[in-house]
Amino acid sequence: MYKFMLSDADASCKVYVNLISTSVGQYLSRRPQVIALIKELLVARELSGAHMIIEQDMGRNIGTTDVVVTSEHDNIYYAQPVKTEVFSRFAKNRNAQASPMLTVIVEQDNTGDYMVSNAWIGAYFPPFPGDVHETTQSKTFWQNHAMVHNAQAIQLKTVTKECPY
Repeated sequence: MYKFMLSDADASCKVYVNLISTSVGQYLSRRPQVIALIKELLVARELSGAHMIIEQDMGRNIGTTDVVVTSEHDNIYYAQPVKTEVFSRFAKNRNAQASPMLTVIVEQDNTGDYMVSNAWIGAYFPPFPGDVHETTQSKTFWQNHAMVHNAQAIQLKTVTKECPY
C-alpha cells in the first residue's frame, strides 16, 4: 500500500491516505484541493479511538457536494457505480450544490497511526443500503437523498427505476 502522509506533526501519530487503490484516492484524484482541506482540518483536531467520523464546517464554501435532498419532483434512478456491487440512488435532474462542510473518516491502524478511509465535500451521510458499513439510518436517509447525475461512473447495465432496497 502506498501511504501519502497528510500529517505527522505529532511524532506519536501520523495520518495518511492510500491514493492508489481506494475510493477516497479516486475522489481525491478528481478533487485534489480536498487534500489541503483535510490537512487544514487535522491541524486543529486531536485523533483518538479506532474509528472517527469528523464533520467540519470550514467557514466558507469549499466546493460542491454531490448529495442532495430529493422530492417527488426528482427523476430518480438506481445504478451500481463502477467496481461496486451496491446500488446508489441518483437524481437525474439535479446539480451539485455549494457546501462549506467537509467530512473525513479515519481508522486507526495496528501501529497506532490513522488512515483516511473516506473523505468528501459535504455533510456526513451513511453508506448505501447493502454496503458492508450500512447503518440503521442508511435506508431512511437514502429514501430522501440522492447523488447528483454523473457524480460517479456507473455500470450502465445496472440502471433501474426500481428501488433495489
